Amino acid sequence: MEKKLYDYGIKWHYLQIPLTEKCNLLCKHCMRTEKFSEKDISFDVFKKYLSNFHPGMCDTLLLSDFGEPFLRRDLLDILKYVKSQGFDKVEVVSNGTLFDKHDFQAIIKEGLLRRIRISTEAASKEMYEKIRGGSHDLFLSNIKLVVKYKTELNKQYPSLIFNVVCLRENLHELPEIMDLAHDYKIDFVCFVHLNSITMDILNKPQNDFLKKLCVSGQHLDNCDKEFKKRIFQIIDEKSKKYNLNYLPPENYSATEEKTNDSLKSGKSKCNMPYQWIQIGLDGSVFPCCQISKKVMVGNLNDNSFEQIWSGKKFERFRKDLEEGVANDWCKICNIFKGKRF
Repeated sequence: MEKKLYDYGIKWHYLQIPLTEKCNLLCKHCMRTEKFSEKDISFDVFKKYLSNFHPGMCDTLLLSDFGEPFLRRDLLDILKYVKSQGFDKVEVVSNGTLFDKHDFQAIIKEGLLRRIRISTEAASKEMYEKIRGGSHDLFLSNIKLVVKYKTELNKQYPSLIFNVVCLRENLHELPEIMDLAHDYKIDFVCFVHLNSITMDILNKPQNDFLKKLCVSGQHLDNCDKEFKKRIFQIIDEKSKKYNLNYLPPENYSATEEKTNDSLKSGKSKCNMPYQWIQIGLDGSVFPCCQISKKVMVGNLNDNSFEQIWSGKKFERFRKDLEEGVANDWCKICNIFKGKRF
């Protein structure tokens, strides 16, 4: 009997197959230039892509990328199908403004989602609406709704995680997000770096579509070191006060105990291809979820995932990373540079 990848013990933290690239918001730091100009993946095509993978090959199935999954009217059917295929840890990233448009009681009651990462960059109404362009009141009311259903149904899941992109613009407000998370019964707060690109990459003609990501001045690397340190000291204090866990985007002195050994060592070694696999709407296979996903290593419409994994292109990519040889995209990646995300 032919052995499959999962027979060899290969298991990714995340298998990412986004359902849509459409979104109802237009955040300042997002690469999207229009709300609804992107595409969805059809249910049948999604099934085709998913059939390349066994539940034992990944810890978590992530159904999001840059789009808003709750725009999908068939989301409940998709989640039920995924569960029927044995994927019991399913996660989405959402802006949290459309929860009230779905049968969330069924999602919770049937255990169809393990985690929802709710994107927000602000605690205040003014900053939220400036960065995200949506209603802060609607955002908060939708979170209340999900928490209410979880309480009524006496269910632990889905866990609610605030996913916070750290910017120069919102750095001063990050501690208040811990207050907001506590008030709205959020389970965890994840602070992440902005994925920005540099002018030398942007100026290549084939990269014109990435102009909105050239906001490198907003990256925390451009902020005062002592101010950053103080901000995350306050966050750490609030974490202990509220018994609310969080992760910082990298090693700041206030949070050193929360970083792993590779980050502490400062080594720029990436093993993302062994932790995260992403599939594009067109079947493209990418070696991670970061900007280097622009480096396609195969397509599920042409080959099976196992053929792609053992193919020359993917093998060369993995070997280059192991030897510290990076393409243009990896060189600007937060993870390759030794940060968390």
